[in-house]
Amino acid sequence: MIACNFDTETAAARIILRPNRSWTWRANAYFVATLMTLSLIIAASFTARGFWVILPFTLLEMSVLTAALYYCVRRTHVTEVLSLSRNELVFERGIHRPSERFAFERYFSRFFVKPARHPWYRKTIELKCRDQALEVGKFLSDEEKDELVRELRQIIRRLDSLPPAP
Repeated sequence: MIACNFDTETAAARIILRPNRSWTWRANAYFVATLMTLSLIIAASFTARGFWVILPFTLLEMSVLTAALYYCVRRTHVTEVLSLSRNELVFERGIHRPSERFAFERYFSRFFVKPARHPWYRKTIELKCRDQALEVGKFLSDEEKDELVRELRQIIRRLDSLPPAP
């Protein structure tokens, strides 16, 4: 998901990038609870018949499933924010708050779009400034990356066309 905001009064723009989320955390919690309930009922019935070794493996399986689902859902909550002004470009990435922050001079910053090496791979958008390179929007689809490139071009044109600051 791409959200763009341009403020002509402050001559600044902000682009917020988020991955698509197919389910909410609550829906995932219901899914895990349902699987746990079914698995524990089956394991309890086998334990009652004397096959006690099934219960620890069921608990281990549910623990691994819960951990994997938590990891995947947490990755869908990463947010990237690009803030552009006349002189500065700030790139922030994090989940609840920015865990990474990079500030660049806009004059020396460039965006590079690298085509996919193979049809199975995705194109990449890199932000380069002097000796640093960052990939922007890893989680975006190709169509969303094309939209991001269009928005970046439009914002940079608008920033360049504004009259100089007093």
